[in-house]
Amino acid sequence: MNRSYLKLFAIVLFGVFTTASTLFAQSVTWTPASGTLQQGKANSLQLHFEGCSPDGNVDLPNVPGVSFTQVGQSSSMNIFNSRVVQKLILEFRVSPTSEGTVTIPSFSVRTDKGNISVEAASFEVIEATLGNTGMKPDDIFKSELSVTDDSIHEGEIFTLRYVLGVRQDYQNRLNDISLPQWNPIGVVTKGFESHRSTNFKYRNFDYSAVLFETPAMATRSGDIKLPKVNQTVSMVVGRRRGFIFDDPVVDNYNIESETLQLSIKPLPTGEPTSFTGAVGQFQFESKVIPEIVQVGEPVTWTLKLSGTGNWPQGFGLKPRNVSASFRSIQPNVNKEVSEDSPFEGSLSEDIVLIPTKEGDFELGPIEFSFFNPKTDRYESINIPAKTVVVNPLVSQNDPNDLSAPSTEPTTSRPKPGDSLPFELDPSGVNLLTKPVELLSSPLGQSAQGSIPKGGVKLGYLAFSFATPALLWALIALIRSLSLDPNKQRRRAFKQLKQTTMALDDAEPAKREAQLAWRAAVREFWEIEIEEPSSTDIEKAVSEKSGIEQATRWKTLWQNSDKMLFGKRAPSFKEWQSELRDLLSQLRQPGISVRRLFSSGAWFGSIAAIAVLVPTLDGLSNEGLDHYNEAAFSKASSSWLSELNSNPNDWTLRHNLGLAAAQEERWGEAIAYWTSAFLLETDSPELRWNLKVGLSKSGGYYPTLARLVKGDGLMAYISILTPAEWEKATYLSMVVAALAFAGWVAFAYFPQRKRIRFTFAAIGLFAVALVFGSNWARAEYGLLANPEAMVVINVGQLKSVPTDLEVEQIQSPLPEGSVCLVTKTFLGWMKVELPNGEQGWSRKENFAPLYGTLGDIL
Repeated sequence: MNRSYLKLFAIVLFGVFTTASTLFAQSVTWTPASGTLQQGKANSLQLHFEGCSPDGNVDLPNVPGVSFTQVGQSSSMNIFNSRVVQKLILEFRVSPTSEGTVTIPSFSVRTDKGNISVEAASFEVIEATLGNTGMKPDDIFKSELSVTDDSIHEGEIFTLRYVLGVRQDYQNRLNDISLPQWNPIGVVTKGFESHRSTNFKYRNFDYSAVLFETPAMATRSGDIKLPKVNQTVSMVVGRRRGFIFDDPVVDNYNIESETLQLSIKPLPTGEPTSFTGAVGQFQFESKVIPEIVQVGEPVTWTLKLSGTGNWPQGFGLKPRNVSASFRSIQPNVNKEVSEDSPFEGSLSEDIVLIPTKEGDFELGPIEFSFFNPKTDRYESINIPAKTVVVNPLVSQNDPNDLSAPSTEPTTSRPKPGDSLPFELDPSGVNLLTKPVELLSSPLGQSAQGSIPKGGVKLGYLAFSFATPALLWALIALIRSLSLDPNKQRRRAFKQLKQTTMALDDAEPAKREAQLAWRAAVREFWEIEIEEPSSTDIEKAVSEKSGIEQATRWKTLWQNSDKMLFGKRAPSFKEWQSELRDLLSQLRQPGISVRRLFSSGAWFGSIAAIAVLVPTLDGLSNEGLDHYNEAAFSKASSSWLSELNSNPNDWTLRHNLGLAAAQEERWGEAIAYWTSAFLLETDSPELRWNLKVGLSKSGGYYPTLARLVKGDGLMAYISILTPAEWEKATYLSMVVAALAFAGWVAFAYFPQRKRIRFTFAAIGLFAVALVFGSNWARAEYGLLANPEAMVVINVGQLKSVPTDLEVEQIQSPLPEGSVCLVTKTFLGWMKVELPNGEQGWSRKENFAPLYGTLGDIL
């Protein structure tokens, strides 16, 4: 034969053998493919992939009465007759539910080598036993699904119970119990999540059990069949001898409860007209805020329903009837359901009513009815009518007009010194949102004490002659200001500017700011209509400032309407930005110079100016001017330069805190206000701002919160600063020494017993003051330490002073925390918190409570 033919024949033969070998190596089979399966037990079954691997998920055929659960996979590689055989094994847990023959039919599976057919597998199902004990699972385990109530109505909340017990003589073999698997239809439930241990006796055997309880609600009346509850239980059935120790052999068993038949009763007939489907126990409230208004001012009528009941069924509140004299806005409905239970919640409806006529109007009465399963009857909550007094719209041009009726709303903005409507968490962690109150104004006067100069300046005698002139000028100034035609417009312009600086965009504060702004707009543009429209605004502005400005003011008024009465309000910040831009193009109306220097007033004015000119430098406040112009960064820089030369001036620290707060640097603001408070505890403005700051902080020193609020003994302690308590301690020591010296001196005069007793009493009282003052100073804690620091930026407390990604322990460092510096290293500071925790953080994250950072370091 030709050599080339032999070569070709060899190649073909090699290809045939290779193809056959490859085809022979690719197969998918069940292992085992026959045998027995135990009913109620999680039997192990493997699907072997030889020479291939599955392409995606393996979809097994549906076998009645058998459930398949894939529990894992493994792989192996063998070399047989110089042939590499790779295997992938999928492990399944097979649980048959009835005895008989089970056949897994042949099916096709998609692999990376193409579709391969899997041959059928057949098994005989026998009753399961626990290892070689011959005991059946039903002989060892007992599960039951039940309810605690004999009579259940539709929508009623009842308790479902599921118990799984194991005989106590087999309890030591118990390895693990899974969570119950259950999917009911016709009831709403939270699910079997929590359980407790219990014991019971069944068939003369003692059982140790776990009891699951959950609230449930039937969504319809009639017969409801609840399905079985399944649980997987693993038991030790034997021991496998190892090299040193014996390994336990564990089998899994599927435990099923019986089904539960419920007969749900419909609600009884004869329900009240105000019944909307609520079943349970409820509380119902009605609020009208405010109850005294003017024509055109909104009234909010709130209905709130709360309690435990059939919230998943979605019942509501009956519509309300109001007088035709009110213009109503579509109510805002807010439904909240507890995260812990679907059957506990609240429903509130806010409707905005705008009165168009004056008079006394009644809102209500209101009735809410529900079915109470505990009393097995319908119950109603009746809320009497509330009276709203609508006064005619009174001009606000003259605040001194005492004849006008008072229409101050009940929810006026609190003033500095009042208590805030929220509580600070005593643990030092605050989760509250932005407060609705505004900050107070900066202080213009310095709090530094005066120092004697050692002499008298005769030039001050000029003030004796200038006093009558100043009084004369003051009277002329007050008269000109009271009669100034631009007075009302100037006040309105300040109100408009104040609206642009409002920090809080929460709903109550935003509504209050809008009402004040609308009144100021009418006053500034001299509009006499009680409730002008956007067209009226456009007309008034066009007469004084041009068409372009009028159009923009019209749009601003329309957006204000949406924020007060609409459902989709525009952004309050964007609205403020537009108002700020419009105000920048206007000038504040000035004082009439003609009236100020009218006849009889010019001499006093000139004399007052002549006296005040030499002292202008001493009274000027550049930082205050920048703050009033909303240039907060410049104000902060100006006050900071003054603070470096006067570190103990608490008013500078107070103003610096205001500037930082206006720029949303709340941590820095709290630091300045805290140090100012420790220098002066008697300022209501400072206390007010510090309360607002603490409500914005993520964390703070709890002692500081109690001092600021002045609760209990803290009201006594906060009378003096830590330094003043120290001085009081030493002063008490001096008084005690003098008193006891007097007591000794008068001991030689027996006839002066009363004086001697008085000295002794004073001495003892002074000693008590020593301990009391020292105790009060100690109650400040770290706040009384001159080296204490406060965190101004949220950061991390690290175990190593580096920003590199290295293994180290980190913990959060919230702003407002007070700590002590123990070490410094290249821009890092090691600090110790009051709870003893220590760590490193960047130097810029801290500010000193006293003095400057350089003084402490």
